[in-house]
Amino acid sequence: MKDLYQQDLVEMIERETRNFQVWSIGFPSHPDFLAAYQLLWDEFGPHGGMERLEAVKSFLLEDPYEPTSAGTFMRYFLLVAKDDKGEILGARDGVLLMNQSYDPDLMVVFLSHIVMKPEARGTVLSYWLRIAAVELAVQYLADLNAMGKIKLPAPDQPGRYFGMKIDLAAEMEYFSPEDPISLQRILFYGRGGFDAVNPRYFPYRQPDFRDPDIIKATGNQPVPYMMLLRRMGRERQAVLPTEEARAVIRLLYDDFATHCLPENLVHGLQSVLQKLNTREARGQIELLPLPSGPRDLHRLRPLFRYTAFTKYYAGEPDTLAYLQSGIAEKVKSPRFLEDELARLAEDLEARQRYVYQTRDKDPEWTPKTTSYRRKAT
Repeated sequence: MKDLYQQDLVEMIERETRNFQVWSIGFPSHPDFLAAYQLLWDEFGPHGGMERLEAVKSFLLEDPYEPTSAGTFMRYFLLVAKDDKGEILGARDGVLLMNQSYDPDLMVVFLSHIVMKPEARGTVLSYWLRIAAVELAVQYLADLNAMGKIKLPAPDQPGRYFGMKIDLAAEMEYFSPEDPISLQRILFYGRGGFDAVNPRYFPYRQPDFRDPDIIKATGNQPVPYMMLLRRMGRERQAVLPTEEARAVIRLLYDDFATHCLPENLVHGLQSVLQKLNTREARGQIELLPLPSGPRDLHRLRPLFRYTAFTKYYAGEPDTLAYLQSGIAEKVKSPRFLEDELARLAEDLEARQRYVYQTRDKDPEWTPKTTSYRRKAT
């Protein structure tokens, strides 16, 4: 593929997706709204990880050009991918977030949920559903600037995001060997340029999205997740400025405050802010690179669910349930994690990974390890 001209690569991608279209749903009465929402709900709703229907409807009806009381601009988006027959193949939703009092040059694109139907898996549609949100973000910035709501650093350079920093943010389950779906998702985002924010200083929790009456009856149950970031154009930087991390968590919780009770959000927000305060003197926290294949699965060690839960989320409902699953007995073996990583690497190595062969291989046709030095400053 190195021999192909750039436009050839573009045309290859276009040919793969020539029968696909990506649509943005802008209002609850859109004919695809309920089908798209149901697709997401079926995957995430039963576990309390998807906003309720009435909340999503309200997101689409709100004016995205009027800031919240905290000064945060937010625009909810719901995207669907459809084939040439009009059948929905996948859906993605999320929120565009910006508050120049938090960080004057930062926009966070929160990639909340994505679901692909089986017939669309293995195509590039999932990548389009991720990147389409960047197109929406650039247009949102342009609109806010034109209305005088914000001031862009470089208003005549849309190709450079108008001089803004754009962070793609996603939440993800911590790695656990018995959860193959978590590994698939981690590899997906690892190949997409995402890093995990060190949970030692960013113990993120997804709030409990269930109905307030259910939460009142059963107790608030936020979910420990790792926070993933792709800092557009800054992917090789190995550290995240503390102020940027603080702006990210504040923006996310401004979004959650639109549909969650305030008392259910205080602990999750304050726990991260307090940890970030301990790094104030250094001014930065570590970004942990994600694996992208069998040769770098060692990157999962600091993101092992047992380690993260016991160190950073001790005593919480999800932690207690996980420890009662039998994992505590397994990790008593000093080789447990290493053996599991070796097993997973062997399984990944056995899979076909290339559509087009590459000359960058040794005589055994094993991909060479490619590395680069990540910038620490």
